[in-house]
Amino acid sequence: MRRLFLGRDAYRQRRLGDAIRILPVLFAVLAVLPPVWLPQYFSYARGAVWLAASWALTIAATAVLHRAIGRAKPEDEDDA
Repeated sequence: MRRLFLGRDAYRQRRLGDAIRILPVLFAVLAVLPPVWLPQYFSYARGAVWLAASWALTIAATAVLHRAIGRAKPEDEDDA
């Protein structure tokens, strides 16, 4: 018999996977929009530092999410 809903662990693991898929888009927004919207605050040097900081933040967030997915127990989703 097929289950109607996923278990908590499987649901959590899927949402973490979704979060990892969204990170590149979030990085693009974080890296590009502030220098475009506020060019008077971003010189070439500040822009480079901003890009490096947002890139490092994205890498750290991805590492945390991957570690969280690795800890989650894989659950059999299909009993068919």
